[in-house]
Amino acid sequence: MNKIFLNEALKYFSIGSVVASLMAITGCGTGNASNSSSNHTSSNSTSVSSAAKKTEIANVAYAGSLQLVNDEFAGPTFTKATGLKYQGRGGGAFGVANLIQSGEITPNVFESMGTAPFEQMGSKKPTWAIGFASSPIVIAYSPNSPYASKLKAIASGKLPLTELFSLMEQPGFHLGRTNPNTDPQGQAFVLMMQLAQKQLHLPAGTASKILGSNTNPKQIFAEEAILSRLQSGQLDASSAYLSEAIQKHLPYISLPASMNMGDPTYQSIYSSVHMDVNGKTVSGSPIEIYITTVPGNPNQIAGEKFVSFLLSKQGLDIYQQNGYTLTKFLTWGNKADIPSSIRTEIQG
Repeated sequence: MNKIFLNEALKYFSIGSVVASLMAITGCGTGNASNSSSNHTSSNSTSVSSAAKKTEIANVAYAGSLQLVNDEFAGPTFTKATGLKYQGRGGGAFGVANLIQSGEITPNVFESMGTAPFEQMGSKKPTWAIGFASSPIVIAYSPNSPYASKLKAIASGKLPLTELFSLMEQPGFHLGRTNPNTDPQGQAFVLMMQLAQKQLHLPAGTASKILGSNTNPKQIFAEEAILSRLQSGQLDASSAYLSEAIQKHLPYISLPASMNMGDPTYQSIYSSVHMDVNGKTVSGSPIEIYITTVPGNPNQIAGEKFVSFLLSKQGLDIYQQNGYTLTKFLTWGNKADIPSSIRTEIQG
């Protein structure tokens, strides 16, 4: 009796299984089953979209002087506004250009002081860039320097600017600047010294006496570290952009617009001085921050979104609040190659 019952039960169980299978294959069944399948698909789509977004990174290489404004303000605000990650790396703009060219780093955005570094990027050379802000050269100084009282008097106008160059000539004066072979600020500082010698009618050879060689190892420091050395008291004074001095709350001496490399209306005067850099003649030019995407590197869309953000009112306000002077948008290269999203931003 038990054996017969078991056989019948198995027979009906098998038939039920087949029917259930057929219902599943033909799409028959309850509405709840259908909704469950739809919800599962929607959930998968959302998670895939979120996962894709998490892998999109705006990888930004920048001139070292832009470290604070990018890493502390622009980058975090960009992430909050877009949900995309930000990653930054700074250094002398020419040095960064060489790292990109060699493939040692693969950013999707490059922010440079001037456009000359773009020319060194080989197959990674961008075809366009947008200039949007400027910052003049100043002389930042340490309030703990033995020369601080005189430097403060020069900054306030109580002593003439010529006294600054007399001080910097002193054997015990520790001056810091960046390498002109790898950094536009280093070039701008050397060229500023030439203009100062001319315009302030300083004795012949004053610039050379102060600087030594263009790459004097006693004065050359990495751009992203030089002001930390000044703050720690290792230097009496240092070259700096005005924006850097403001951001780091350092006292500084302003220079006339005709020699500070920060005013485009003085371009003809800036271009009257020259220097040799790696066997090439470099002329003075106004300091302008340019931004572009790096062709062929990962996450191009994220890079374009970062550029669009930085050139938006929100991004430009961040730069202005950090001591940069906003300029009208300047286009370098081929305007037609600018991505439409960025072109829309700068036209607006």
